[in-house]
Amino acid sequence: MQSFNLCKNIDLLSIDRDMPPFFLELVLDIDSCSHLQKRFDFIEVSNVILSAKIKKISRDCWELKGNLVAQITQKCVVTCKPVKEKLEINLEERYVLQTDCASIIAEIDIGAPNVEVLETNILDINEFIAQIIGVEAESFPKLHSASDTYFFESKHIKENPFAKLASLKK
Repeated sequence: MQSFNLCKNIDLLSIDRDMPPFFLELVLDIDSCSHLQKRFDFIEVSNVILSAKIKKISRDCWELKGNLVAQITQKCVVTCKPVKEKLEINLEERYVLQTDCASIIAEIDIGAPNVEVLETNILDINEFIAQIIGVEAESFPKLHSASDTYFFESKHIKENPFAKLASLKK
């Protein structure tokens, strides 16, 4: 499997129905992982592996099936300590080339989940990987040992919420 940087584009028009599926297997290099780390403010991104096949399923419509694996480390939202997460994502995406013919697009049902309308025939693998990782990574990572409640600037002292009202009443 080859290691590559995030400059890969695929011309979908080069994939025809009469051809076997286009296989894509790659591992992101260190620079590409660093780019993703900075983009999403992760502590670390590593071992990003994409394995997929792309085939044309109808006029101006392609299907991508496969999986994406990545190891990411983020800051815990409570303690700011590192939280590791392994992403193992099954991919099933459809891409429809935007054309003047609305009947073809209606036939494919672009409102269905996992259907993306493309303005050009180029599939940007860089943005594809970034979007998948950005969406699938834990939004609010938290260590299992972190408390469910955390009182900022109060030294963990639980105070009666009506204590201020009681002092005003006196």
